[in-house]
Amino acid sequence: MSLPVYMLLGPEKGRKEEFLQKLRASLPDSTQSKFYAFDDYEEELFAQLMNSDLFCPHRLVVLDAAEEIKTKEKARPLAQYIKQPSENVTLVFVSDELYINNDLMGAMDKPSESIIKFYELFENQKEQWLRDFFRRNGLGIEDGAISAIMEKVDNNISEFNAVCSQITVYVKTNPDKKTVTYDDIEEFLAHTRQETEFTLFSHIAAGRTESALECLQTLINTTDSYQISGVLASRLANYFRRLHSMEMLMKGGMSEDEALKNRYIDTERAVTMPRDKAVYKAAMHRYSLRDVRRIISMLARYDITVKEMGTLMQQTVLERCVVRIIRDKGSVRSKIEFAEL
Repeated sequence: MSLPVYMLLGPEKGRKEEFLQKLRASLPDSTQSKFYAFDDYEEELFAQLMNSDLFCPHRLVVLDAAEEIKTKEKARPLAQYIKQPSENVTLVFVSDELYINNDLMGAMDKPSESIIKFYELFENQKEQWLRDFFRRNGLGIEDGAISAIMEKVDNNISEFNAVCSQITVYVKTNPDKKTVTYDDIEEFLAHTRQETEFTLFSHIAAGRTESALECLQTLINTTDSYQISGVLASRLANYFRRLHSMEMLMKGGMSEDEALKNRYIDTERAVTMPRDKAVYKAAMHRYSLRDVRRIISMLARYDITVKEMGTLMQQTVLERCVVRIIRDKGSVRSKIEFAEL
């Protein structure tokens, strides 16, 4: 029997999604709703939580990006609900963070069962997962191909499974092929024209405004727009933080190639793939250390702005953010803010 409230916390999205799938399967007659904490969710969410439905015995309600519930005003009514949940509703908080608002976590009944943390797999565990996946499908995989997948694909089991399934089909079009190589991965990504946040960063690194805006539009149109809009600025900031680390190392006397091999945090892989090295080298040549610091600060402001904006304005705000990075390199212009929207 499921609990009335769960918190699924941590960076490993794939295993969180597996938990949600099992929960949905255990509630076959339930209606399902999803909300995002950076949006204006309160009125509709509480209507779902508090009002019974004559035609449906149960509701499954998911509140994603729960780390955005930061103020007491937003947390208090949810904490009160957690202490007295509806009998015919299962509420699930989801967050990539390991901790969310203390009032919410403190209100949970049976926290050892209801608060579940999904830690990101260690690098060697991800490598083993990839080897095992392709072996089950009758293929070996080279180290370079593993590095390419881990660099280009979001490091969670759900994304690995989806992309590797497609890669398997692609590689097996050649019946004599027994091993997945680095070139196979690069050809597959080029063939599918898969756009990622890193693709967007590569256009920004090279100063290609038109290509960057086209990539942004593709990302928003082909992905859950709430999801991509809510995390895009923070993910771009992460690439620029890595760039900042590289430029700091070079300022300290390291060569460009030595700086690329360094991990700026323990959970990040060193930049080893030739095309990825080219992207960071282009960014280093285009954006000075001072530029990078301004851009990181600007992205932090945009991250907040995007999450406060309504859905209709998010693409416009993100387009403006991309243009400001490439054109102004994060500097503040003298124009009135709304003049550039």
